[in-house]
Amino acid sequence: MNPPAEVWARKREAGIVRYLLVDGIVINGGPFAVVMQIVGMILLRDEGQTIGQYFTSTRTWVTFLLHGLLFGLIVGYIKWRRNEAAFARPGDK
Repeated sequence: MNPPAEVWARKREAGIVRYLLVDGIVINGGPFAVVMQIVGMILLRDEGQTIGQYFTSTRTWVTFLLHGLLFGLIVGYIKWRRNEAAFARPGDK
């Protein structure tokens, strides 16, 4: 779903870096990382490991950050390109 043209114009003026940080990592990557940690807690937790041990593990936090960063950056970039194409101004290439 594309944002309204005036919203996209403001986001475009702020630049791709800010877009990737806010819309990519925070809005898309954050929720994805949370869901992946819940799935990981249910399916990937070591046998005999408590939930407390799982959440204090360094591996848990590294994967949480990687899920959020990588997914957020990839989806943010894809959305940026899609919005650029949808709202292309005459003369832009």
